[in-house]
Order: sequence, then structure tokens, then C-alpha cells
Amino acid sequence: MKVLTLEEHKRRLRNIDTAEKNNRSYFKRRRIRDYLPGQVVYSLTDYPYKGSFAPTDYDVELVRDLARRGVGLIQLHEDWNDAARVHGADKYSCYDPEGLKKFIDLCHGEGIKIIPYVSTGYFQVTDPDFRPEFVRFHSPLVARHMNYLRCNPESEYWRKFIIEKNFEVIDTYGFDGIYNDMGYDKKQMIKDAALARGETEYTVPYGYEIEDLLSTIYSGIKERGGIYKLHADSNLAPACRDKVYDYLWIGESMTNADFGAGKDYYGYVVPCPDFEAAVEGDYHFHVAKSVPFLQFPLIARGRPLTGMAAHAPGVTYYQDLTEGKRAWHNRVYEYMKEHPNGPYVYGLWSSIPDAPENLDVWSHYLALYRPMVEENSLVYVELSDCRDILSPIEKNVFASMFVNEEKYLTVSNFTGKPYALHLNGIWENRETGERSNSFTVENGRIVFLREVY
Repeated sequence: MKVLTLEEHKRRLRNIDTAEKNNRSYFKRRRIRDYLPGQVVYSLTDYPYKGSFAPTDYDVELVRDLARRGVGLIQLHEDWNDAARVHGADKYSCYDPEGLKKFIDLCHGEGIKIIPYVSTGYFQVTDPDFRPEFVRFHSPLVARHMNYLRCNPESEYWRKFIIEKNFEVIDTYGFDGIYNDMGYDKKQMIKDAALARGETEYTVPYGYEIEDLLSTIYSGIKERGGIYKLHADSNLAPACRDKVYDYLWIGESMTNADFGAGKDYYGYVVPCPDFEAAVEGDYHFHVAKSVPFLQFPLIARGRPLTGMAAHAPGVTYYQDLTEGKRAWHNRVYEYMKEHPNGPYVYGLWSSIPDAPENLDVWSHYLALYRPMVEENSLVYVELSDCRDILSPIEKNVFASMFVNEEKYLTVSNFTGKPYALHLNGIWENRETGERSNSFTVENGRIVFLREVY
């Protein structure tokens, strides 16, 4: 906990007082608790191609650099395990456990928490541990080496199996929690029925069974002092009434702007710009789209992908080289043959290649964002009536205020033209140092301001 000087106490009280008085209408008010905004998906292998998990000099340098940039959480996707059971392990264990533990120790040594992928739904139908009692109806996910079914949270067999596996993963390797890619069978059943009717919009009703499964795992993770991160699909949240996660990943496969997606969800929302799905914009755009809603986008880093995930020997593939995600990995493979020295591809939601400046741009904004969301800060999300803002807050202009020992204002503009922002009092542009009561916000961009006393 930060110890404040008398002057900082005075400024904090003044800031909260004026924010409470001046922010007359907004979407929500949120106090910051236990928030790690800088989150990275880290690639270690091109699974099902076999690799080593032991940190290389490259990993040591990169993880240290990420820590210096303010990264608080590294997430491993499914390359950490052996879901296809081709290297002597399984979906809940690593075929190089000692190497993985050394990588986890590296992260912990740099003050970074690390969580792995473990799904409460997806399971390989060819796995020796699979049993028919796990599923309610045939809802497959077939891609590359994956021949998954979505398992049934109402099945006592599946509940016992997957709950024990979650805690086994944490306790065996020393992870700091779990990332759960839900694979909820009832959601998929409703979605499939809607698509069959030619409908693209659908609602997932409350489900006691998925809520209780998620809550049980969440409770066990909290007992261990851990983090639970969830992905329910696209921009959805789980249809639960109780708190069942700390962080929610949204955005996968979404290609439109979706301003404010997830702003009404509890917990902290972490949007994933899906450049592989040809999402518009760059990290400047996605930060502008996220920050006013108390969100900060994910970034992919780690060892560069080689595309060998499409060409691993001895692996049964359920797609050919022209289909789906295997085709994407094959495009990475062909690209890397022509560009062995980069620029590189780092994640499953990357363009080919990632823009070389992505990490620097992302880090620049993270450095601006982190002081605004320090522990115990107050955030007024999506202001609609604020005495500090004299210009009309137009449609597709999004302003939010972040308050602690400083009073911060962020304003994003998606009107299609420059936006003239007029303020009551003098504010400083934290990027340029300009001090004024008027600023121009370019279309698709955000300004970070601090009140000058």
C-alpha cells in the first residue's frame, strides 16, 4: 500500500470531492481493486510440434523487458500441454515439466504472474480419459489436431474430472491461477439453433449448472490466492448471477468496432484485438476503443511462431492445409520460409506478420494507463454530463475520469472527424506536455490528460 504525504492526502481528497460534484452523469463508477492491466499471451511452442519449455536467453531477455514495461500477467495458451497426447503427456500436463517450471520461475522472479489454459468444456474425443457421460449432445470443435467435444457441466462425471484437473494443474506446476476457454455446450446449442434459423443474434439464458461449476473452480483458485480469467466466446460474458471470474477476455473473431463492448460486465475486461480476423485499426485504435471503458487490450508476445503447428510429424490432423486455422498456420510457415529474420508472428490472433512497432505502441499506452488505475483509484466510466467538459460530448466520443492523487481524463473520438474538446480549467496532455483548456482529438485516437492545479 502506497504511503501518501500530507500534500498527496490533500490533493486526493480535493480530487475525489470535485469528481463527485462535477461528474453528474456517467455509465458507472468503479473503485480499483487487485487489477493487473498489462497482460500478454506468451507463445512457447508451435504445438503439436514438439519444443522445449526451458527458458532460453531470448526468453530471459524478453520476460525481463516485459516486466520493465509494466506487464503483470502472462497467459499461456494450449501450447503448454499435450492435448493430442502425442508427446507422452495429456491435456492437463506438460511433456517438459522441468522446463515449464523453470519458465514459471523466470516469470515469478520478474514479478509477473503466469496462468495456463484449462477449458471447462473442450475435451478431445479420442483421449483415453474421455467417457460418453461427459457430454450432453454432439457439439464438436474440429480444427487442426483438435477433435473436441463440448462437455456437459450438468454431468457429475465431468464436474468431478474437470474440477480436480484444474486444481491439479495449479498445484503441480505452481501457476498463479487458470485461463478458462469455456466451451459451454448449452451456449453452443443455442447459437447453432439461431444460425439454423438464419439469425445472428442470440441470448444465452442463466444456467445454474455452468455457474456452479465456474464458482466451484473460482473458490478453489481464490483459496490458493490465484487469478481466474475467463473467455465465454466473442464479446459474451457467462450467463451467471454470481461472481465467477476476475478477468474476462472478449473480442476473439470480432471484426467491427463494438465501442463499449463489455462495459457492463463485472470484473475486469481484457479485449483481444483479433488481427487474424482482419479487425480494423492498430494498437492506437484499440487503446482508444478500450481505455474509456476501463479496459486495456491484450498483446501477443513470446517465441516467434514458425508455422510448424501445421506440419508436426506423427500427428492426426482434422483439417487439410487449405482449411481454417491449419491454413493460417501454413501461411505462417510459408511466410517464415521467406522471412526467417522477421518481422515475426507471435500469436494466434496476429496478422502475418505482427506490426514491428506493436509492443512499443502498446507499452507507451500502458505506461500512461497504469498510474490511472492504481489500487484504490476511482473511475467514472463514460461521462455524459461533466462540469469539467464544456464542449458537447457527441455520439461516439467517449470520456472517462480516473481519480487518485491526480485527476486524469481520457477522451476518445470515433466520430469520423476531429473533435474539439473544451475544458473548464487547465489540463496537461500527458503525451505532449501541452497545457491548455482546449485540445483536438483526432478520429480513431485518444488523449490522456491530467488536471493542472
